[in-house]
Amino acid sequence: METQMLEQASNYDHWAWLYNQTLGPRYGEHKIGPIERVVLPHVPAGGTILDLCCGTGQLVAQLVDRGYSVTGFDGSADMLRHARENAPSAAFAQGDARDFSFETPFDAVLCTSASLNHMASLDDLRGVFTSVSRSLKAGGIFVFDVNHPAQMSRYWHGRPTEGEIHPDFAWLITPKYDPAAGRGAFTVDIYRRPDERRRFSLKNLAGRVTRTDSLRSWRLALLSRYKTFRPDWEHRSVVNVVWGHDLEAVTVLLRECGFEADLRSTKGGPIDEKNAAYFFCRKSAALEASR
Repeated sequence: METQMLEQASNYDHWAWLYNQTLGPRYGEHKIGPIERVVLPHVPAGGTILDLCCGTGQLVAQLVDRGYSVTGFDGSADMLRHARENAPSAAFAQGDARDFSFETPFDAVLCTSASLNHMASLDDLRGVFTSVSRSLKAGGIFVFDVNHPAQMSRYWHGRPTEGEIHPDFAWLITPKYDPAAGRGAFTVDIYRRPDERRRFSLKNLAGRVTRTDSLRSWRLALLSRYKTFRPDWEHRSVVNVVWGHDLEAVTVLLRECGFEADLRSTKGGPIDEKNAAYFFCRKSAALEASR
């Protein structure tokens, strides 16, 4: 991997343990319902699925539980370490999402949680789409979601949007986006109780309580000043750079790479500035025949 992608993978190494306990399980639970409705009807029973940018593997585990043969692929070694523990019967591989191949093609490729926003250019996306195409069977399904410029411009203003407080750690996510540059970032601030003072807690009850909607504003305000309240705790800020790509340009690129693409809102209906978008793509059988 080139320097930029190595840095991104290293960033995820730094907070893989946190992702595995918090966002990974939540995203897995959130994504499996739409995937069952939109993707799995197009995949044969027991079919093969590639989870591209699989993170800590909670979605992989749910797909395995439904009888599919699943391979997880990610750039972060620490993310994959957790994924192998969460889905021990799945296969996993580490590499660059812009350049990969497998000996046996898949029935479907999934890429969730806006992972492709980490691609800095349309050329990078072309590498991803080309790799996906050669890893899919003719007529295979490719589905991915993205945060798009209108949505990011509306919500990513450098204010905290998500976070939790647990007995031994706390975390906060702050996204920002520069429409003129088409570039943004989400910063993850992580606080940890010193090693010698950490204690075991049953599923972190405090985190569950402070995650409720009624306490959201209070929680985010507290986390914004958490270093003041916990000056003795370890603190790390991880900055994850992302890009917002024009959806029409992405659609054109998908067609150039041999996909029939349909663009939809993650909430259903037409694209708007309030919701992320997802692409439902099918690999053209004519492209495969021409090869």
